[in-house]
Amino acid sequence: MQRYRISELDAEALAHEVFLAYFLKADEIINSRAWLVAALCNASKGYLRSRARLIPLPEESLQTSDAWRTTETLPDQLVAREAFACVTSKCQIALRLRYYEGYSIREVATELNTTEKYAAKLVSRCLKQAQSRYAKKGENDERG
Repeated sequence: MQRYRISELDAEALAHEVFLAYFLKADEIINSRAWLVAALCNASKGYLRSRARLIPLPEESLQTSDAWRTTETLPDQLVAREAFACVTSKCQIALRLRYYEGYSIREVATELNTTEKYAAKLVSRCLKQAQSRYAKKGENDERG
């Protein structure tokens, strides 16, 4: 909490996630203390990274109605979810990191333990894969 300046409630949630991961992998872990400390540090850094991407809305925007924006963007969100479901699990991870969590290509490469060039190629290929598979799915749905 002090080192990473995380609230007590959020720190508890992170600790619970780390302990759950520990219990699932306990038989593979050689040095439990080192693993727990490293996992908690990594979880804290990941939490801070995701929180850094959050931008608070201005107060005036909270007072206006967003119902019209929701009805306009909902079809796009549904299409994106269906297209996401059409790709392989590796592509889902790459696309989620890049577009949902807002990682840069460099960060995607780091998370996937690969080069930036390959990460950029992977994201591009996965987008094409989502587009083609979603189009094929639509054609099959129209026939069926």
